[in-house]
Amino acid sequence: MILNRYPFLHFSLRTKSIAIFILLVTLPSLLIGNVILSRYDAVLRQQYIDAMEKNLNTIELNLSEKTKAIEDLSNYMIYQENFRRFMETPTTPGNMVQMNKDQTTIEGFIAFQIMSKVYIKSISLEGVGGNQLQMGEPVKGLEQSWTDLAQQRRGGVIWTDSYQLESGWTGNKRVVSMVRVINSFDNPSRTVGKVIVRLDESEITDLLMSAVPQDQGSIFIVRPEGSVVLHQNQNLIGHPYPSDALLSQFHGGLSKKVSSLKEDGASYVVFSQPMKSTGWYIVAMVKDQTIVQKTEAIKASLKFLILIILIFGLIALIGFEFAMIRPMLELSKQTSKLKKGDFSAQVKVRSRDEVGELGRQFNNMVMTIKELIDKKYKLEIRQKESELRILQSQMDPHFLYNTLDMIRWTARLEKAAETSQLIETLSLFFRMGQNSGKRYTTLPEELEFVQAYLDLQQKRMGSKLQFTLHMEEELNHAVLLKKIIQPLVENSIKHGFKRGGGRIEVRCYMAEQDVLIEVVDSGVGFAKTKLEVIRQVLQDRIGDEGIMNHAICNIHERITLEYGEGYGIELPSEPHYAGACVRIRLPFQMSAQEEKR
Repeated sequence: MILNRYPFLHFSLRTKSIAIFILLVTLPSLLIGNVILSRYDAVLRQQYIDAMEKNLNTIELNLSEKTKAIEDLSNYMIYQENFRRFMETPTTPGNMVQMNKDQTTIEGFIAFQIMSKVYIKSISLEGVGGNQLQMGEPVKGLEQSWTDLAQQRRGGVIWTDSYQLESGWTGNKRVVSMVRVINSFDNPSRTVGKVIVRLDESEITDLLMSAVPQDQGSIFIVRPEGSVVLHQNQNLIGHPYPSDALLSQFHGGLSKKVSSLKEDGASYVVFSQPMKSTGWYIVAMVKDQTIVQKTEAIKASLKFLILIILIFGLIALIGFEFAMIRPMLELSKQTSKLKKGDFSAQVKVRSRDEVGELGRQFNNMVMTIKELIDKKYKLEIRQKESELRILQSQMDPHFLYNTLDMIRWTARLEKAAETSQLIETLSLFFRMGQNSGKRYTTLPEELEFVQAYLDLQQKRMGSKLQFTLHMEEELNHAVLLKKIIQPLVENSIKHGFKRGGGRIEVRCYMAEQDVLIEVVDSGVGFAKTKLEVIRQVLQDRIGDEGIMNHAICNIHERITLEYGEGYGIELPSEPHYAGACVRIRLPFQMSAQEEKR
């Protein structure tokens, strides 16, 4: 009933996981990402606007400081007696000394101002008495309209628009000047002269361009009525700015410091900053696209971060597919096979977590069921076959030993003592080789087994075969695996003595806590290439099947499996003889009875 109420529960695990990924990972990531991008875009845009307003405020303070300094300079000329006397007193022989003193004082003062204020290019003084003085760059040009306007203002400060003069030093130069009539301090209605202080336009332009580079928009200065004071486009200077939308803001007093404007098909953000000292406005028009580009890199990083989240979510889904869904589907498939009676059903276990444990338990269950069936129908037959093989393996050696014993006694009866001795040695060799199925033997017993083998081979080869067996006394009770020395001795005879005979020496001694057994012969030895191949096989335990079946490799594998890494066969590079040297390294072990003693 609950299942019918929730159809979603009938879906497969794969469908459920994909649906969960889409609903709980993909859609929320996209939604949250869009919200963050929109909000972040607004925040970054506001930060840019705040930074621009701060820059314009700094520029305004800088320009106001410069203009205020120039106006203070003109005020100083009004109150300073040297300036007034120089401008209103005609030069005559009677006052020449005094006028020279005044001019020297004025020149020193103006020189100091020009040197300390690099934005001042020249200063001109002209008095009603006919005295004139110009310092700084020698310039000339049309300035009459501005001096006429200054006369009308009767001592008020006049700031000119940007205009061009001809400099005697640098050629054509654009300046912004302060023109002012100097009135008498005693009688303010009486004019005594005029002063023109010229500022380098490039100094102002560079300051403005630091806030708005040319490729990002434009920045200029206008008067309150909209007339352009300074602009990159010199044709606009002295005329109203050619934008009705912007002019309407000027007429409204530019109440908004930040506004939007469309001009020539492009969108701009307009910033305005009033200058208290002159009444001008610093206007910055920044392309809307510029602000977008400023935030584009950060928004691209956010988009990349969202993409990374989605990719990791997809990787998590794929990981869930391989870690959970596929093993469960595989378990379901194998369960269906078992249900149909196919006991070959097995789950591939790829992990050690709960899912992997479930697969292992399923495999164990299948094996248990199969074993129970085998036990019921096959166990008794297999037990009988096993008993038969064991009985046969026990009968064959006894038959061989009894036969050899009968032949030995027959040889004695026929008085063939040497033949009887050979048969007795051979019987001893076989008995020691069987050793009642034991895996271990003592080192003296192993050497006795080797002695029996070498005695038989010496009877066959005669004096061509010479051998010695040496064992340190402290190894009398050492225990080791059976039949690990005799195959090496046999190899020396079969492969080392191809020219007819030689000498074999078996040496057993202690080296710290290890037992070393060396089988050294005077035969042909190992070929260099074969020696390297055998060493590689001993190290990697893989190689050519013919080499892997070699007695050296078989013994090495037995020792390594029994005693662990670090033990086994070693092939020294410089044997004591011209032939081959094979060394066996074993841990020193004693029998339990000897350890108790």
